[in-house]
Amino acid sequence: MRIDIIGAGSLGLLLAGRLISTGNEVRLWCRGSQQVHALLHSGISISYEDEGTPIRIKSDLFYAGLVSDFTETYLREPASCVVITVKQNVLHDDLPGILQPLRNERPSIVCFQNGVGHIELLKTLFPESNIYSAVTTEGAKRKTLTEVIHAGKGEVWIGKVPAEAFTGVTLTGAQDNFEAIHLLETLSVAGFSAFLSNDMNTMIYRKLLINAVINPLTALWRIPNGKLLASEERIQIMRELYDEAIAVYEACGIPYETDSWEVIAQVCRSTSGNTSSMLADVLAGRATEIRWINGSLVEMGERSGLAVPLHRCMCRLVEGMIAEER
Repeated sequence: MRIDIIGAGSLGLLLAGRLISTGNEVRLWCRGSQQVHALLHSGISISYEDEGTPIRIKSDLFYAGLVSDFTETYLREPASCVVITVKQNVLHDDLPGILQPLRNERPSIVCFQNGVGHIELLKTLFPESNIYSAVTTEGAKRKTLTEVIHAGKGEVWIGKVPAEAFTGVTLTGAQDNFEAIHLLETLSVAGFSAFLSNDMNTMIYRKLLINAVINPLTALWRIPNGKLLASEERIQIMRELYDEAIAVYEACGIPYETDSWEVIAQVCRSTSGNTSSMLADVLAGRATEIRWINGSLVEMGERSGLAVPLHRCMCRLVEGMIAEER
C-alpha cells in the first residue's frame, strides 16, 4: 500500500516506521528541510518504554520530502490514502494552500487531530473525497528528528463523521469505507490495534472532553498528567473545567458517558508520567491546539447561549504563554 503521511512528529514517525517495517511504500512529508536531511541520513528509529525490540528503518526504504513538494509528487504518483498527523494550527494555517491543487483528484484522507474543526475544513476543500476521522490512544514521544519512543500501547479508531456534525455543518460525500478498511487491515498487520467505527462523533467528543480538562492545566503548571491528581486544589479546578464542558455538551445535544469524570481521572493515572501534547508544545515554544480544544467548547457554548468563562480563561492563559516577536 502506498501511503502519504503529512507530518513527521511523534505519531507520524511511529506510523511511518511501523508501516514501512511491514513492507508498505511510505512517503513522509516534513515541514522543515533539517528533518528531511536527518531522515535521509539516519532513517527512522522506534524504541519502546516497555523494553520491546527497537525498530530501525534504513533511509533507502522510504521517501522523505518537504510538504511543500507534496502536491507535485501526488499529482504524478497518487497514493492509496493521505494520512494527516500535523496539529490543528498547521492544518488550518498551512495545508489549505498546499492541498488545494488536489481538489479534482479526490484523495482519500485520514485525519489524526485533537479537537474539532478539521473535518469541516477538509470537506470544504474536498467535497467529493472520502474524509475519515481517526482517534488514537497510542502513546508516542519524539526524541529527535528521526527517533520516536512508543510510550504506551493503545488503539486506533477510524471512520466517517456523520452527515450532520454536532457543530451544525453539513458534511456530504461518498459513504463507503473501502479505503478505511484497507488502511485498518494494513495497520493491523503493522501491529496496531485498529478498528472501524460507525460512531466517530462520540469518540471525537469523548477525547475532546479528556483533552480539554487535562491538557491546559498540564501546560500551565508544567507537570505530567499524573501530577494533576496530587492535590485537592488541582482536582477542584479539573472538576470545574469538566462541569463547564458537560454543560456545553448537554446544551448542544452531545452524548457523553455518565462515568466520564472517572475516565478522565483514570487517564491521568494510566498516563501519569506522560507529557501532554500541549505541554510539549509550550516547552518547545510552539503554538498549541488550545483554540480547537478548549476554544471549541467556548464557541459551542456561545452558540447555545452559555457562558464558558473557565475554558475561555484557559485559552487566554495558554495562548499568552507563546508570545510572538513583533
